[in-house]
Amino acid sequence: MKRVGLAFLAFCMVFGALTGCTEKAKPAEYDLEALGKQIADSGAFSDILSPVNKEIAASFYGFEDAEVTECVEYCSTGATTEEIALIKCADEEAAAKISANAKARVETQRTIYESYAPLEMPKLDDAIVTQDGLYVFYIVSADSAKVQAVLDGLKK
Repeated sequence: MKRVGLAFLAFCMVFGALTGCTEKAKPAEYDLEALGKQIADSGAFSDILSPVNKEIAASFYGFEDAEVTECVEYCSTGATTEEIALIKCADEEAAAKISANAKARVETQRTIYESYAPLEMPKLDDAIVTQDGLYVFYIVSADSAKVQAVLDGLKK
């Protein structure tokens, strides 16, 4: 009986040592101001983008002020669908909601622009809408590959 107890104790010590050594993945952290500028300067946009305030972004993505801790939004002149929205949410529930609203924005923009500016449809087809933890990114550009290259560079 003593051997079984010692074997069990040894097993627990080894198991505890191994599980204690694993690191939890740290949640992503982004400098949204710097990232927004980097994306805007990537050469992926055919229109002039200008920063807009959080209240305008809230009207686009349907969020309450308390749901978002940081927001960087650039919009085009209106002649194109080009846009950058980088949003840090207060919690993952808010992030899921805003991500769904961003996906719906693609369809809303499609409805608005399909007869007004049909050449904008490929940009919407290649829109980047992604959620990474508390962050939601919505980016519509003339060259989504350039934007994706910037985003891929963050993961290195």
